[in-house]
Amino acid sequence: MESTADNLLNGPITWLPYDGQDLSIKGFVHIFKMKASDYFKKIEAKELLSAEELAKATRFLHQQSRENYTVRKYFLRKLLSHFLPVPPKALVFHLKDNKKPAIDGLCFNVSHSKDLITIAFSESSIGVDIEYIDPYFQYKEVIDLCFSEKEKAMVESAALPILTFYLLWTRKEAIVKATGEGIVEQLPEVPSQDTTVLRSGRSYQVNSFFATETHLLTTAIPLDNKPVKFWDLGTSGLNFL
Repeated sequence: MESTADNLLNGPITWLPYDGQDLSIKGFVHIFKMKASDYFKKIEAKELLSAEELAKATRFLHQQSRENYTVRKYFLRKLLSHFLPVPPKALVFHLKDNKKPAIDGLCFNVSHSKDLITIAFSESSIGVDIEYIDPYFQYKEVIDLCFSEKEKAMVESAALPILTFYLLWTRKEAIVKATGEGIVEQLPEVPSQDTTVLRSGRSYQVNSFFATETHLLTTAIPLDNKPVKFWDLGTSGLNFL
């Protein structure tokens, strides 16, 4: 069957309210979402962020970028400490060969777009990508750089080309984030129209959803049948600060 946006999009996500309840990483994948604007003025960044992270936050020229960076670093440390027996500020990150941040004990991946942040945690490699669907984005200017002929045909024949562009883009991004490749030069060769993808010697289940009415979320998770829990910090997350 020919791939379309309809058969690549999964049903709606059931986001569970999260307010700090105990969770286990053993046998589960946990994906959290939050809005930076809900938390920027409520968190005490100096309590958790490193000196280097605090300094970097001040260098952002745009307020939304500064808020997003600060909030996602804060909750990355806060949530990692929830799963690992290490205080948030004591967590030490190291860089893999592709300069992707990592930490001993579990795998994580972070994605953000506009005001929205997603952070995923798993025992094994995982990739997530969230994108705001900008109806005015000039996708035709970049489509040749990142899509195969088959993918371009799918976009061009779609009822909503811009939606299909972002759908395929998030799927490519999630895959290369899961494998640790980052953005590769041969992006057209990264498959986006299959629900199961074999790459770098491992098979991944690739699922795409509407995270909100304006954001697409794609996950790339190893084929090990671990249940995925989706958590929304929303206003309930204030109890987790």
